[in-house]
Amino acid sequence: MPHVDARLARTLSPAGGKPFGVGEWRRGGLPEKGTRRRRIVAAVLFAGDIVSGTLAVVAAAVIVTVAAGQTNLIGRMQTQMWLLLLLLLGINCSLGLYRSNIRSPMERFRLRATATLLFVFAGMLMWIREGPSVELAIVPVIGMIAPVLGLWTEHLAGALLVKSGLHRAPTAIVGTGASSRALARLLLNRPACGLHPIGFIDDGTCSDDVVDVFVPRQDADSISAVLPVLGTLDGWCADAGAEVVIVPDCEDLPRDAAALYRLGARQVLVITRLGEFPTFGLQVRNADCFVALELNGQPSDYSKELKRGIDLVLALALLLLTAPIIGLLALTIKLADPGPAFYGQWRVGRYGRPIRILKLRTMYRDAEERLERVLVSDPELRKQWQRHFKLVRDPRILPHVGSLMRRTSLDELPQLWNVIRGDMSLVGPRPFPSYHMDAFDPQFKALRASVPPGLTGLWQISSRSNGDLDVQRAEDCLYIKNRSLWLDLYILMATLPAVVRAMGAK
Repeated sequence: MPHVDARLARTLSPAGGKPFGVGEWRRGGLPEKGTRRRRIVAAVLFAGDIVSGTLAVVAAAVIVTVAAGQTNLIGRMQTQMWLLLLLLLGINCSLGLYRSNIRSPMERFRLRATATLLFVFAGMLMWIREGPSVELAIVPVIGMIAPVLGLWTEHLAGALLVKSGLHRAPTAIVGTGASSRALARLLLNRPACGLHPIGFIDDGTCSDDVVDVFVPRQDADSISAVLPVLGTLDGWCADAGAEVVIVPDCEDLPRDAAALYRLGARQVLVITRLGEFPTFGLQVRNADCFVALELNGQPSDYSKELKRGIDLVLALALLLLTAPIIGLLALTIKLADPGPAFYGQWRVGRYGRPIRILKLRTMYRDAEERLERVLVSDPELRKQWQRHFKLVRDPRILPHVGSLMRRTSLDELPQLWNVIRGDMSLVGPRPFPSYHMDAFDPQFKALRASVPPGLTGLWQISSRSNGDLDVQRAEDCLYIKNRSLWLDLYILMATLPAVVRAMGAK
């Protein structure tokens, strides 16, 4: 599938002064349905932050009360707790976290982190005026809890919005050429982008009323979607239902800039392809005669010692917390199918070295023989296996306990020991078996071997088993070329919602 990164889209704005086509903009207006959709999205996101913010404030107050040993502390802090909640919501709102705009989850996480830092700074100033006290500690504690709970509730709210269809803004694509059709394929196949293509705008090169878009599906056979040609740049207006207009390439920009604004869309986006360059954290720079994207250069990969230190501290803590769960699951496995509850599996590690990762057994002891019999007897399942290296109804899986562990990824908890040993990191591309790695091209295999494999990664919080080889390649490339402390923190926080939702797990 041709790769077009919607995260690189930038919003066009008039050069200054009175916007182009302002008369046409007001005359066409925006559909009431679009305004209602955006208000619902904003309300759902705001409600989620009210819940997460309240929980963060209450949890912080309880922690400070227990630590201080003062039972009446919460009663004295009730007014301040409400003020802190309003301050947190106000800063989130001022930074645009509740606006219906095009931002990647990583960008939203950075905004949320910035809002939290501002909250801690403003909260400390507000409270310290009354003099130092034990209550002052509640502000930084809220600052540590709020981003995590906020991210989790945002994921839940986003899942509800995607399921209802409200998350996606109706989108018109300029042109009907190869780049326009590639963009339509991407948006149809990736609802999480937040854009729903409703048709094309003829730029003078199309003679048909409809355009066929071949859409490869991740979980089924490919389909052909038919999208209409909505009109021309000169004669069409967004009152037909589009909130966003996208130009798929800078080269496709019309000579008359006013033509785009006369369309009356709420947003006009231009896609910029950066190829192999890192794309997270790009900055738009406006000069007198041009607009530029400031690149970040090489991936930071921050300090190896810092990454290793975070891995050790968190892995040790998580292993101690999950040890009772691992023991209970091991006992259940033995009851379901007598034999060892743990097993080691050889995977490809950093620099291509083989590593033996630990897992709880989710399959029958004769799993490979069961798989071979099924693949020989059913060509469709063999085709599914060759594409995903997974089966929807896998005959090898232990009933109940095996399905539960694979759906929730609990079978991978013993790999915390691999992280402690240094074979793996908490965040990175998942370690694949050699037969899975052989399905990729040599260039990607070399790129993947340049970083340590991870217990969780970008693919695990987005596609997981729903993604075929192309999707796995795209997600892993995106992580490796943009790796940073911010991205690792985001992936760690987003892993729990993905596991709870059992997204793409098989």
